[in-house]
Amino acid sequence: MAQRHSPQPWDVLVAWKLDRISRSSMDTETLLRWCLDRGKRIVCVDDGIDTDTQMGQVWVKLASIFAEVERNAIRERVVQARKKLRSDSRWGGETVHYGLKPEKLPGGGYRLVHDAEAVQVIRRVVADVMRGDSVQSIADKLTAEGVPSARDRQRQLQGKPATGAACENHEDVSRECPDCRPSAWSTTTLHRLLESKTLLGYTVHQGNADPGVMKSEPILTASEFRSLQVVLEERKKPKQTNRTGNASPLLGIAVCHECGSAMHQKSQLAKGKRYRYYYCPERHGCQIPADWLETVMEETFLDELGDVEVHEPVVVPASDHTDELESAKMQLEAVTGAMRRASSQAVLETLAEQVADLDVRITELEALPVQPARTEHVPTGRTYRDDWDADPAGRRRLLLDAGIRYQVLLEGRTRTQGGSLRGKLLVPADIQQRMRGGMNAVGNPA
Repeated sequence: MAQRHSPQPWDVLVAWKLDRISRSSMDTETLLRWCLDRGKRIVCVDDGIDTDTQMGQVWVKLASIFAEVERNAIRERVVQARKKLRSDSRWGGETVHYGLKPEKLPGGGYRLVHDAEAVQVIRRVVADVMRGDSVQSIADKLTAEGVPSARDRQRQLQGKPATGAACENHEDVSRECPDCRPSAWSTTTLHRLLESKTLLGYTVHQGNADPGVMKSEPILTASEFRSLQVVLEERKKPKQTNRTGNASPLLGIAVCHECGSAMHQKSQLAKGKRYRYYYCPERHGCQIPADWLETVMEETFLDELGDVEVHEPVVVPASDHTDELESAKMQLEAVTGAMRRASSQAVLETLAEQVADLDVRITELEALPVQPARTEHVPTGRTYRDDWDADPAGRRRLLLDAGIRYQVLLEGRTRTQGGSLRGKLLVPADIQQRMRGGMNAVGNPA
């Protein structure tokens, strides 16, 4: 462990200029008082200041005030310059968001344009999210495929090497080398990217989007962005989890034919072997051997629904076009403000054309009908048999998500007789409607 040492004694603090020590009058006053109390001096070579004299102490205080004024003036100029660049939709050297890149303007300065490669990745990620893929799985897939992370893509555009861990044969990380490990995509990065209004082309300053100032052409339309946010917000809601990781395969699916109660499962040990049974909590019928019931249920389900196409629910948000309308109104306000300040006839004519276009756009948006949010079932191209065979561990979830239930009752079972099993597959109305195209409907939901 490193040992702490007291600082070496000193007598004089030397700087080339006072503003190299501090540009705050209060901090300088505190430092001066500390030095005087301990018999130490401050010397500024270029300013000719030495606090060993009374006049030197006065000059330190005066110079610190001028240094602070200069600092504040510089800060204000920088703030105003950046504000002007933002209002002109020009790039001011700030961090470039993923999907954009600087492009030099003929008259000087830069603007942000689409980075085609990154935009393609963004659209792919959005499509995957809307299809139901988790953000974690998308991040893992991008990393596995060697897609440069958001940070590495910016470094790539700047001609800098990728971040990460290089192998012993390379000084810098090489994406072509299987032994090098470039930086990975993270869910935090993807969430920040997908939730940022820079995808709409807006200028985002200190976390706030300004729809009146467009930084670039939008990557997503307002309706696409709104739909994406609905899906992301839905995923943030806490999910119900099973109390046990080894839930019975028919938990929540098998129900009593008499009373509709969910069938419970129990197990018992006999002669060194464990047996599982399903039973009605209201004691209707006999207990049913679990393996037998699960086999019968599987055969019935695949026989009746195995060739039916799986449809997945997709939330379609309300289409009131509020975002587009507000954006158009803010742009109109910005353009009319520019008209009041303009004096050139050519500029006024150009702005007048923009006002006319915005007027048409606002009229069209106000006339569009308002539709409430709804859920649509989108075909996947897969059958229930495909999903059943592809993911044995997910079979129960497949049945629950589809709303499938199985009514069952076993009667007359004895030690020597298997009894009579009544079973009926309950299929939701939306699946029955899809089946009517070429198949007969089966049992109606209770």
